[in-house]
Amino acid sequence: MTFKQVLSFFLTGATVLSMSATALAADTASDAAEDTGANTVVDGLETALPADVADTAWYAPAVHYVLEEGLMDLAAPVDAGFWPLHAVSRQAVADALYRDAKNRDEKLTAGAAGMGIREMADYADIGQDYYPAMTFCFDAGILTGDDEKRLRPGKTVSREEFAAMLTRYLGLLEENGLTETVPGDGMAVQEFTDVSQISDWAADSVAFCLKNGLMNGNTDGSFAPQGNVLRAELAQVLRNIASDAGR
Repeated sequence: MTFKQVLSFFLTGATVLSMSATALAADTASDAAEDTGANTVVDGLETALPADVADTAWYAPAVHYVLEEGLMDLAAPVDAGFWPLHAVSRQAVADALYRDAKNRDEKLTAGAAGMGIREMADYADIGQDYYPAMTFCFDAGILTGDDEKRLRPGKTVSREEFAAMLTRYLGLLEENGLTETVPGDGMAVQEFTDVSQISDWAADSVAFCLKNGLMNGNTDGSFAPQGNVLRAELAQVLRNIASDAGR
């Protein structure tokens, strides 16, 4: 399966998953107790998957990848829970991208000074563990504040916000010779049934992500720009970005 096909497969169901994340998370935990053995072969490697990730889940290889690479942590270490169907926050996405960048080349993250981020109105709301990641993403322009100079670190991330962050992050990787991208195609965005719901500031990013196979629409013809991004989806994107970059 190609990189674009894998991404299309997982992002197709994003809207449905987002609308029922809490209920599905409970069902997944129950299924995992029955389906996940002590050790499971994922990507040719034998590993112990988190308690709430069944080895048959579409996101199992991605969860294995991000945990092995240290790009994401368990959401609930006590019961070994990954919480794959829970929505991610802005600071959690920043943390994952920060770790990915650091794994690729530490020079990418070494220059973050943190002076600008301290001027944001809600700087004190950033979780202590997320300071380095938020500083990196802010200084690199991957994560920006709103008109009130707030970063809103604990706010969930919508699909159009995610598209913008991915576009900026891939741009950073390309500038440093770590990947190659192609310009977005605005015409593709116009084909979505809910194109009017895509914010003007996000349209170019959505077009970029579509053209580069980073995101796709849903089977009903919508993009669901306001739908939440889930932990399983973040894991899958990180895995597929790695595949595309030839890691």
